[in-house]
Amino acid sequence: MNTMTLVDRVFQTLREQILQGIYEPGQKFNIDQLARDLGVSNTPIREAMARLERLGLVEIIPYCGPKIKRLNVEQLTDLYEVRIALEELAVRLVAQSEDPDVFTGMAKALQMQERASNGNDPRAVVDADRAFHDALVQASGNSVLLEMLPSLSDRTRLLLEINRPPSEVIDNAALLRGFQGHKRIYELLRAGDQEAAMQELRRELTRGKGQLVARMMKREDINSTN
Repeated sequence: MNTMTLVDRVFQTLREQILQGIYEPGQKFNIDQLARDLGVSNTPIREAMARLERLGLVEIIPYCGPKIKRLNVEQLTDLYEVRIALEELAVRLVAQSEDPDVFTGMAKALQMQERASNGNDPRAVVDADRAFHDALVQASGNSVLLEMLPSLSDRTRLLLEINRPPSEVIDNAALLRGFQGHKRIYELLRAGDQEAAMQELRRELTRGKGQLVARMMKREDINSTN
């Protein structure tokens, strides 16, 4: 196995662990322990951490090492402002596309989200939600968007996981709203109504931001009283 492939494998493993909320905000990584756990040397761990830092998931402090990056409400707001602007661009590009297969990925993602909404797995719902947004960006055909948005989506998912209540109760009404919102975006794009699709996208992402801000503030309140 060559070094690059090994680094990729370590990177994907650590990224998925981080996005599953295994680590707490600000938690430090023990490079030696991670290397033992993954059966590799320290070098691919450090290279993977550098990539995770570029994605905004960890921060590397000189002489202290890497740790999970903390995001406050102001940074979350900044993140969503950029994400909304970029995904609105994706909507515009999809609306202008002449590719007959441009909607295929979004249609499959909607089916995935509908199945997840009828289940009892919060992470499956998050994955299905992201699949729709990923499909939207993929359909835009813009290579720069495809490079930029995964990092923003990863940071959003990280915030969702670390602020998830210990025993989360599935809100079926919220799941239905999320699915219906995506379905409206899809249908509006198919109908050629670019402006309405952009408005629906902004409404959906703004609602998601509001829910996440509320979770973050609740978590901060709990931590401050402990």
